[in-house]
Amino acid sequence: MPPAEQPFAPPVVPHPATVGRGRRGPRTRTIAIVLFVLVAAAAIAVFVIRSCGVPRGPDGTVYIETNSAKPGTNSILAFKYHEGSFRPLEVEEYPTDGSGSADLDNAGVLDADEQVITNPQGTLLFAINQGSDTIAVFRIKGDGSLEPSPGSPYPSGGTAPGALGLSGSILVVANKAQDGVRDLKSVEANYTTFHVGADGALTRTGFTQTVPPKSSPTQVFVAPGGDQVFTTEETGVLRGYRLGSDGKLTAAPANPVKLGPEVFDRGHPPKVIWPAGLSADLDDPVLYTGIPNYSSIAAYDYEDNGDLKFASTVHDTKSFLPCWSIVNAESDRLYFANAGSGNISVYDIGEDPRHPKLMQTVELPGGGNPWNLQLDPTGDY
Repeated sequence: MPPAEQPFAPPVVPHPATVGRGRRGPRTRTIAIVLFVLVAAAAIAVFVIRSCGVPRGPDGTVYIETNSAKPGTNSILAFKYHEGSFRPLEVEEYPTDGSGSADLDNAGVLDADEQVITNPQGTLLFAINQGSDTIAVFRIKGDGSLEPSPGSPYPSGGTAPGALGLSGSILVVANKAQDGVRDLKSVEANYTTFHVGADGALTRTGFTQTVPPKSSPTQVFVAPGGDQVFTTEETGVLRGYRLGSDGKLTAAPANPVKLGPEVFDRGHPPKVIWPAGLSADLDDPVLYTGIPNYSSIAAYDYEDNGDLKFASTVHDTKSFLPCWSIVNAESDRLYFANAGSGNISVYDIGEDPRHPKLMQTVELPGGGNPWNLQLDPTGDY
């Protein structure tokens, strides 16, 4: 476990995986189920689709990115599952025609969410090639198999893409400018938008927001409604943007938002502090973020222009490194994966979304670090 004063990077363990949260994407009748995977030296992103209505055979497919850093060896693994079980495994591999990243020095290369996502219709899958500066796009067939979109992979509009967000036909890419392989310390990071064609083809909109080198963005979260995009960066700031239908990102007047003293109501903050793990209430304009090495989460009100106003801080003394989060479909529960303490925090946001109430901290069996998480639309898994 890293010292509390350092930006989080997980310990190296033998069988690595970093989970990226995908979008719920009903095709005809589809649900996504929750999956927790160990965190370690290589990043792996996942999205789950379950096809309901297949009388026999697999219930659905789980997509995982191998994140292989060798040139041209990155790929998506498609795992068939039955009744929620992955045994016996049926696996297909689909090359992304790119390369992944590596983080042998625990430098935060893998700190990211939504490395693999799908569109709401469940017909397109998007995945990062962090080491080769491209985005792979696949068409999802009815049986869960993948077919590359024409022209895939596409240039990401920057260096070392690390996270994705989708609003209608606009794809937002966070180019992290950090891959653990190349020396990118002087390279600017950015947020770039693309128009997504019906066949999945990506076309640059011409709009990019640049941020300083070493910013290392970890997420581009598209808020409910699709008109605001919020980001987190390793340098310890939040940013808000207004997203236009043409893909234009307009920075909020208050950008960047630093974590102010009001967040740290238990005394002085650690010397190094950063936000991570964005999610939002589905009914009210309230944004949630983790404060990883402060064992806390924070709630912010947000405006149409992307400006943020602090609302509250909530502590969980049983947690450490709350990094990634999700809100359920009823918008009355908020879940945080605590990467440093091997557990999940559950908050009640139904009564007052601006002041979450800690309900329970759930220990996960088997050890390892929970990284990202996903709920199925029924809320049962």
